[in-house]
Amino acid sequence: MFYKIAINNVKRSFRDYSIYFLTLTIAVCIFYSFNSFEEQTAMLEMGKSTSEYMLTLNKLIAGTSIFVSFILGGLITYANNFLIKKRKKELGIYMTLGMSKGKISRILIFETLLIGLVSLAVGITLGIIVSQGLSVITAQLLAVEMSHYKFIVSIGAVIKSAVYFGIIYLLVMIFNQVTISKYKLIDMLNAAKKNEVVKLKNAYVSIFFFIVSLIVLAIAYVLILKNGLNSEGFLLIASLLLGVFGTMLFFFSLSNFMIHIVQKNKKLYLKDLNIFILRQINNKINTNFVSMSVICLMLFLTITLLFTMFSFKSTNDNMVAGNTSFDASSVLIAKNENLEENANDIETFLEKIDFTFEADEKHTFFSEYKLTLTLENLLSNYLSKQEQKEFQESYMLGALSAVKISDYNSILQLKGQKPKELKDNEVLVVSNYGRMNQALNKFMDNENTINIEGKDYAVKNDAPIEGNILTTATALTYFYLIIPDNFSGELQLDKTGYNVMFEGSDPKKSEEKFTNLFSSLWEDSTVDGTNYLVLGNTIDQVNTRVHGLSATVVFLGIYLGLIFLISSAAVMALQQLSDASDSFERYQSLRRIGVTEKLINKAILIQNLIYFAIPLGLAIIHSIVGISMVNEVFKAFSQGIIGSSMLVIISTLLVIYGGYFYATYVGFKNIVKSRN
Repeated sequence: MFYKIAINNVKRSFRDYSIYFLTLTIAVCIFYSFNSFEEQTAMLEMGKSTSEYMLTLNKLIAGTSIFVSFILGGLITYANNFLIKKRKKELGIYMTLGMSKGKISRILIFETLLIGLVSLAVGITLGIIVSQGLSVITAQLLAVEMSHYKFIVSIGAVIKSAVYFGIIYLLVMIFNQVTISKYKLIDMLNAAKKNEVVKLKNAYVSIFFFIVSLIVLAIAYVLILKNGLNSEGFLLIASLLLGVFGTMLFFFSLSNFMIHIVQKNKKLYLKDLNIFILRQINNKINTNFVSMSVICLMLFLTITLLFTMFSFKSTNDNMVAGNTSFDASSVLIAKNENLEENANDIETFLEKIDFTFEADEKHTFFSEYKLTLTLENLLSNYLSKQEQKEFQESYMLGALSAVKISDYNSILQLKGQKPKELKDNEVLVVSNYGRMNQALNKFMDNENTINIEGKDYAVKNDAPIEGNILTTATALTYFYLIIPDNFSGELQLDKTGYNVMFEGSDPKKSEEKFTNLFSSLWEDSTVDGTNYLVLGNTIDQVNTRVHGLSATVVFLGIYLGLIFLISSAAVMALQQLSDASDSFERYQSLRRIGVTEKLINKAILIQNLIYFAIPLGLAIIHSIVGISMVNEVFKAFSQGIIGSSMLVIISTLLVIYGGYFYATYVGFKNIVKSRN
């Protein structure tokens, strides 16, 4: 009997459960998609180091899933609490018919179980479909090929989703029983007659608090923009706390302040149903100011997180460009401390460790030197104080690196490019700084020569040559002067190195060979009692460190961002749908006095639009400040974080947040109509 009642209740109240069901389904879909990541990556053609990195990423996603489960657990409990409150009168009628609280709890358990099973099944089904595209995204982020595609269902992710959400539903069932046991019959029967308790009624006090909230937020903005992420711990924490406090005070005082302002404009205030709309919004915002503050902050985190995530990926992509021209590269850092002759030569070092190149491993050696000229001296006339500070923090304005033209031409020939010709009084500039800081571009536009130790050398190229002399994942910014072989100035050997191109039929064999070499030298590079510093990277290792790090930030950012976004939108929707049920008598009264359905629908649209827009609007303002702060961090390495990511983030907000708004509007309208 209880099972039939539960099924009938779910069918009858489907429009009340629709947002709840939709949220559960999306949550399960996202949860499954990211936790199936480990098996989805089986379709990718990955090297050894990339595979090891993916294991680390899987562990991070698993850890993040625990945090996500707490957020979703709180969301589901919150949503369920709203549904229970809305059904107080119905439950009270059950009690007047002689049904005990235990039996009522049993009905709620069946309802929760039914909705949970359906949402779990639908969510996992959608997750299986969505997760198939995750491998394509992963392949693009990691710059690897998809070896073979096949439709994969992750049994592990299915079990994990079932267990995590099963525990959440169990806690919801327990919560329902505790909640029902505390209700009194009289409270249940009179629940629909109770209005929200307005926390702040005095208009002048609300105006005062509203002005104070703006001042507090302004102080928080100034502190964070002035000091940024480099500020002392106290200032950073103070600015964050002020931002949270200012946000809560803003929503606490907003509704009465808004009414007071609109009332000044009688034409607007008395138009259509604006009086009714403002009173409805006043009650909801004032009584739910804490939840609206939390929603605003979650939306702020979502927007800032997504912008930062795409910025980080864009920055890494920009920085790695030009750093992956060779299949493998290695350098020996020169040490001039009582070492024997040729000890700083990497070719000699390889002979000592009996390492040889195969015939199909085309390679070339080179030497890199340090000049007496520094980058600070070179660009001093084109750097502002702020740029100089950023340069010092980012690049270390030390001695410039130089490579002789013969070594540079051998590097070009290895890449299949034509060699360069250089006269005795000429130099070439090879750098990616111009892409990241305009000072170099200004220098190249205005200067024709570079003075090194009192001698002027003509700059042969009009723009910097972009393309590093080696493959690296550690020094992604590079600046070299290509000098004549007979350069007469002072040169200090900085490092010697080699580049390799794998031209055999089995490049993976060579990849593994050099990966093992670099790993062993990183652990121990001592030869004949001398400790050398040898660093090397293969193309797979670069993809692992650079693209792999980007993948981690992107996946975790999308994962958390989507969870925050659907949680915020779902709470807003549930609050409005609950208000629709509580306020149906008010809409009936409007009909009795002759208000048309068109005006009522317009009032519902405006009310929902304002309610959804206010926290989003303040969150966007918060995000502009947060993004400006983060942009200062990335500005030195890219053109800033506002660009192509803008379209992606706006689309995400429109689809999810806008979708919840539209679904809420339709649901609100249907509830009001059904009560007619």
